Amino acid sequence: MSAEQTEKFPFAVRLVGFPPQAAAAIASGLQRAPDKGPAYFCLSAHSLQEPDLYLANGTHLSTLAALDGLTQGDIRPALVLGAPGLDLAHPDFPYPNLRLPVQWDSVYHELGKLVERRAEALAARAASGLPPMPERRRAPRVDLDLTDPAEYIAMRQPPLQGEVLVLDRSDAFAQHITRLMRRHGVTASWAAGTDDAVAACRTRPVAVVLINTSLEDMDAYATAEAVSTSGSDPKVDTSSAVVLMLSAGAVFDEARAAACGIAGSLDKPVSDATLRSVLKRLMRLP
Repeated sequence: MSAEQTEKFPFAVRLVGFPPQAAAAIASGLQRAPDKGPAYFCLSAHSLQEPDLYLANGTHLSTLAALDGLTQGDIRPALVLGAPGLDLAHPDFPYPNLRLPVQWDSVYHELGKLVERRAEALAARAASGLPPMPERRRAPRVDLDLTDPAEYIAMRQPPLQGEVLVLDRSDAFAQHITRLMRRHGVTASWAAGTDDAVAACRTRPVAVVLINTSLEDMDAYATAEAVSTSGSDPKVDTSSAVVLMLSAGAVFDEARAAACGIAGSLDKPVSDATLRSVLKRLMRLP
């Protein structure tokens, strides 16, 4: 077993193209992965975390087409379940494929192989001195793009100014973020509750707010709404990006989150690599 397989955090899987009932069944099956191998969990639609692996519904051609814009070779590989009446065993098909109905021993076996391929690809990239792979595009790639490059440059927004504010039981996580983001010039502070967080946002620039939703006597959504509209400069759009930190089994209310302007969620525990990646993306850092 590779070193990456034994790390503390389970591998994040993004499901692509499965209807809700099938997605729930697959998520449950992944949670039952044998202890002797890698552990997995499914990312929710609102999660800001990038996946380690993709698991795709092969019964729809549109899903297979979408995979091309999502995967990054062996860095973020995919396993396809089912087939749309085509021969997916063809040597040119880039993804391993398993027939339906799901045979979980086979799924665990194939995912384990993908984990190993991913670890080898990451190690090779690091050994070559190349930087980490960029995150996947948020919009489909255009095959023939005739847009003036100057238009894309004009669309780029400058990095957000401000700190990371953490609502938690203690300042330990804020201190950890300060150490983690030091090379990017980002600092973090701590707030014990809603009133402290609103006061912080009114007195200094806050770019991102992380809310531990398991705090007692606090409505995370109401807090999110309060802090996202309490910027320090009323003449400038200084609204903060709010992220909910969810414990296992916590429910994310998508309707309330949208109404409160919440950017998304992260599942606890969150790895340093994921935390750094999400903060850089939200703060628009290079």
